[in-house]
Amino acid sequence: MLLRNSLIAVGLLSLMTLTGCAGKKEIFYWGDYENLIYGMYIEPGTADSTTQISKLSADIQQAEAKDMPIAPGINAHLGYMYALEGDIGQAKAAFLTEKTLFPESASFIDGMMSRIDGVKK
Repeated sequence: MLLRNSLIAVGLLSLMTLTGCAGKKEIFYWGDYENLIYGMYIEPGTADSTTQISKLSADIQQAEAKDMPIAPGINAHLGYMYALEGDIGQAKAAFLTEKTLFPESASFIDGMMSRIDGVKK
């Protein structure tokens, strides 16, 4: 009986150990987004809006190529960068994409779009 319980305990311990070593599968494709945000706040000026637009657009293309959904916030940030560049049409398109992909962001995105409309007037 003791041997049987010991074998069960060793088996369960082995199973838990192997499960903990399993690779983590990402749900979303993040690309360079987190590094851009981090750099934007820690070292302002290291990535201007043009550079960020280029990197974020490349990340979106990479996500499509890998058949992975783009992470929440990427299109919103892309829209913000377009707005900083004065490209209101592209900004609104990116904001609407974010809102479509992540409906829970609607209130935030609507606020961003109303601010763009207020600045444009």
